[in-house]
Amino acid sequence: MSKKFKNMIAFFSNVLKLILRFMDFYKWFFLEEGRTPEGLFSFWHIFSVTITLALFAFIAVYFAKKIKGEKGRNIFIGVMALSIVMTQVTKFVYLWAPWEVENLTFARFWDVFIGNLPMYLCDMQLYVIPLAFFTRGRFRNWCFDFISIWGILMGVFGTYFAGNLYPSHCVISWSVINSLLNHSISFCTGIFIFVAGLNTMEKRNIPYVISFLVVFMTTALIIDYVDNHNFMFFFHGDGTPFDFFLNLVGRNLVLYQITIYILQCGYMGLFYLVYYLIKKQVDKKKTAKLETENQAL
Repeated sequence: MSKKFKNMIAFFSNVLKLILRFMDFYKWFFLEEGRTPEGLFSFWHIFSVTITLALFAFIAVYFAKKIKGEKGRNIFIGVMALSIVMTQVTKFVYLWAPWEVENLTFARFWDVFIGNLPMYLCDMQLYVIPLAFFTRGRFRNWCFDFISIWGILMGVFGTYFAGNLYPSHCVISWSVINSLLNHSISFCTGIFIFVAGLNTMEKRNIPYVISFLVVFMTTALIIDYVDNHNFMFFFHGDGTPFDFFLNLVGRNLVLYQITIYILQCGYMGLFYLVYYLIKKQVDKKKTAKLETENQAL
């Protein structure tokens, strides 16, 4: 047997080993075969979320202070927009990977496509962050307000209280990491906008910010009723804190859905209220300091 032929056999043997290793990794990481989820509020759940959010918070603060010009800040927003879009793209790529094609039917396509539409609470940033990058003027200002209000909440709420995810998936798995990155990007962008002072929080923006929220929620509710889904958790909490409110209204679906609308809009109103109260106190202290300095002169 020639040396060239032996080398060829060795090459294909190594390729086969790599393929088998990848398939083992695929089963371990993507399918989670033979693995037991650590569970909601487990040590590894809290630890991984805390470390990830701390890292993204550091990135946000570091670049918000380091980048001074508008062009640089816009590049950062653009990177965040591209990153959050890619989390959704890779999700669909995974769903339509080659090993799924042989089972492809129109019914399955419709079920997977509609069932995975980015219409959950945490998906709002998927639309608003790219809008903030591409738009200018007042429209961009309310985008910044929306991102700063919801980004931080989604970073915390959508990771620490993801009762729809951690009970059924391992901490180190495709489903969890994809979701964690999605929420962390929103979290990072929200902090960046706050620290960089890009959000105006003007009162005239409030109707537009809340209108987008209401339109998004209503669209999700319509899809829920038409195709029997649970976007925005309008039908049940699915292990999230929304289950508390469903039980609070005696599992009355109409009252529960009205409660969700009130909660989301109420959160935004409360956020603005707290912001203005804090700003008022800060402005008072600044004014008092200036008066003291003027009197000293």
